[in-house]
Amino acid sequence: MAIAALLITLGAACQSVLNEINTDKQVQVKPVAEVAIYEKNNGKQPVQAKFLAKIAVGYAKLGQQDKASKLLAPAIQTIKINKSIRIKTDLLEQLGIIYIEMGQYDKALQVAKSLYKYQLLNPDVSISLAHIATQFVQVGQYEKALQLTKLKTYQYSAPSILMSEIGLRYAQTGQKAQAQQILAQALQKAKSSSYEIAEIALKYAQFGQKAKALQLLAQASQNLEYPDSIAEMAVKYGQLGQKDKAEQLLTQALQKVRKPNGSVFISRDYSLTKIAIAYAEIGQFNQAIETAKTTNYPGSDVYRQDMRITPEGLIDGGNDPDVFTTIANKCAIAGQYEQALQVIPKIKFTINKSEALGVLALQYAKKNQYEQAFKVLKELDKPYLSKSKAWTNLAVDYAAKRQYEQAFQALKENVYWDSDKALALPKIVAQATQVEPSAKAAQVLSQALEVAQTIKSRDEKVEVIIAIAIEYIKIQQKDKSEQLLAQALQIAENIHS
Repeated sequence: MAIAALLITLGAACQSVLNEINTDKQVQVKPVAEVAIYEKNNGKQPVQAKFLAKIAVGYAKLGQQDKASKLLAPAIQTIKINKSIRIKTDLLEQLGIIYIEMGQYDKALQVAKSLYKYQLLNPDVSISLAHIATQFVQVGQYEKALQLTKLKTYQYSAPSILMSEIGLRYAQTGQKAQAQQILAQALQKAKSSSYEIAEIALKYAQFGQKAKALQLLAQASQNLEYPDSIAEMAVKYGQLGQKDKAEQLLTQALQKVRKPNGSVFISRDYSLTKIAIAYAEIGQFNQAIETAKTTNYPGSDVYRQDMRITPEGLIDGGNDPDVFTTIANKCAIAGQYEQALQVIPKIKFTINKSEALGVLALQYAKKNQYEQAFKVLKELDKPYLSKSKAWTNLAVDYAAKRQYEQAFQALKENVYWDSDKALALPKIVAQATQVEPSAKAAQVLSQALEVAQTIKSRDEKVEVIIAIAIEYIKIQQKDKSEQLLAQALQIAENIHS
């Protein structure tokens, strides 16, 4: 009965939006061949409905609100009649974000409140609400984001942290009194959570109240029992420039691992991994490496499993979290390239080693040290390592430096996963329309479209075509944008689920 009542409530909540879409009471019957895609979808094809909703954003930005509304109708109808709670909540999250992208903030908030009613049926709803609230923050709709953070949510969610971020945004716009009030509310919402209080402390420091931040960290540090929690707190002190205090806490954490209190359950390897990574976070890379060596890495049980071992003795697969990968990445990002090169050979999993090599190559490239970058990337030519993600990141870095020819060459020659191309292309075209004259931007968009047409995956191809179409609008080429949206619609027409 409770679920049935909830579904009725959701239907009512979405009905006002649906009514705005279907304002005409008389519908003219068309021949099947002429019926529009959005009229064919009766709410029973959720995947198609999802893509139609994304395409709607493009038409809304073209000023074709009527068509955009019609393209949203299948998603709304699916939410009403589909029996899967997961499908309903996923579409509600997407619909909320899409309304924000369209600038229809009141509708986005209405959808978010409809989503909230499902939190007891799907624990991930709190994460979905956080995603919508974050989108509100990004477009400067702080009050609406605040409304969502004040909802009582369950599972995985820390709304106090997002609330403190909103407070900081108010401070950055000069509204310091409002910022102070929101930060205080965030603290009240955090209650006794050491993790949340520590995160809010960092916001106070960014607000210019370092003394208050240190006071909160001291409060959060009290009565910490587990070594990994102490290590996390050490990182926060390091972020506030309190390196001595951070090292003191990490020493304390190590002592707890080596001489565990009988009343405290300690997972030795997990705790040592967290401590090693914390040392890397505060720039103590040698100590991080030495601590990592004391873990049972990669774990004796791994070798007893039926896993494929490469000719060089690596384990085919990945490990998350991988302590040596994390340390190598942090060394590279900090510019400690030699230390990164010393750590990478210790990584035993193929996926993790590919990641670390890619991060190191990217950091070399960011410093225009391309000879070293390419030397590292050659390691990824080995059959058991993957170079696609590394070259994807390098392509985006080329674009950030306005070296578009090199960016597209990297994508064409070295990026073979559709998902990686779909990740890079929207970033490249957005960069071009933001910083280049219209003629140059149009040239970059044309090159991006050429690469996009090579994507075989239906899902990724539609996503990229929509992204490029929206960027064409920004340089006043609306005809080209509409042409691409029509192509996306044509692909969506063949989606049946």
